[in-house]
Amino acid sequence: MRGPGLQAWEKLQSVTEQLRRETGRVLVTEAGLSAAEFTVLAHLAASPAGVRSAECARAMGWDSSRLSHQLRRLEKRGYVARRGGDGSDGRATVVGLTPDGRRAHRRAVIPHLEAAQQWFGDALTDAQIAALHDVLTAVEAHIERRITASEPQKDTQE
Repeated sequence: MRGPGLQAWEKLQSVTEQLRRETGRVLVTEAGLSAAEFTVLAHLAASPAGVRSAECARAMGWDSSRLSHQLRRLEKRGYVARRGGDGSDGRATVVGLTPDGRRAHRRAVIPHLEAAQQWFGDALTDAQIAALHDVLTAVEAHIERRITASEPQKDTQE
């Protein structure tokens, strides 16, 4: 990648890191949560009955060891609970929010949204946001196509 593509990539990396830092600072200051902890709580809040750890990691785009580390931290704080799932192999773990975890998530949502608006939304016009959404959707679709193309094809004749 050269020229404008490389410059855009570098700018994306820089700005993304700045946005994470600023919104993360607000989460720590106002809600006592790291950005990673908030991300996990938000995903779990969307699944009131709980979710399998592996499915949660996949949905978040995290590897299972990263999620496991965050779950241990959140479990120590009393925000999540893990229980054996109903998987056929007996190893599936279902993770869900505790009442304290739901309260922590609710406490963090408004500061998080306000920080996102302050550091991101206020910088862009509606047209810029729409264009950025289109660009990110195109990149996401490209990634999915590349991943799908690189996966081994399953033999359908058994």
